[in-house]
Amino acid sequence: MQERYFFAIKYLPLNVDQCLLAGRCISILHRFISARNITGIGVSFPNWSDNSLGNTIAFVSEHESLLAELSEQSYFNMMASDNLFVVSEVTAAPENLPEVRFKRNQSIAKCFVGEKRRRLKRAKRRAHSRGEVFNPKTPEPEKEIQPFHSALGSSKSSNEAFLLHIQKVNSVSVKSNDYSNYGLATNQKFLGTVPDLSGVEIPFL
Repeated sequence: MQERYFFAIKYLPLNVDQCLLAGRCISILHRFISARNITGIGVSFPNWSDNSLGNTIAFVSEHESLLAELSEQSYFNMMASDNLFVVSEVTAAPENLPEVRFKRNQSIAKCFVGEKRRRLKRAKRRAHSRGEVFNPKTPEPEKEIQPFHSALGSSKSSNEAFLLHIQKVNSVSVKSNDYSNYGLATNQKFLGTVPDLSGVEIPFL
């Protein structure tokens, strides 16, 4: 794998909504990727902990020039000029860092009561539209959910907000640049990894 680069954004307010700001930064990445029809930019959370996403988000890629262009997006510049963000330089990731994976786990949403209710209503409507009697299945046993945090994403096409449920997988042995358009891995299709930046001194400007 080629040398990889990264830049990071730190949220400056102390009592910040990390879910909201992380989601907005990821949405900027999503639009940037979609507009250029490109791949290969991953998201990392250097200050991830059991309690939160942390106050920093980073973007990783083999393509230094793409990261430089991403770092100059108007939203990031506006937040930096308002002293809400500080943005780092694009720099080479140190070699021999452990690999980690930040994955979007959509199955987590199915465990919430509101989501279960929506799924039941949808199934009921579909049954009625087919002229069938609605006969809901017996709920499956609850599965144990590994720790996760959420970021509030938004869809430009539907203008609706949604939650990205994110989990961190440590000690990944195989490197990959295969990320979704949100810069995240998924349970099966996208298995992208990023260098673990948790102990790296980030060159904030």
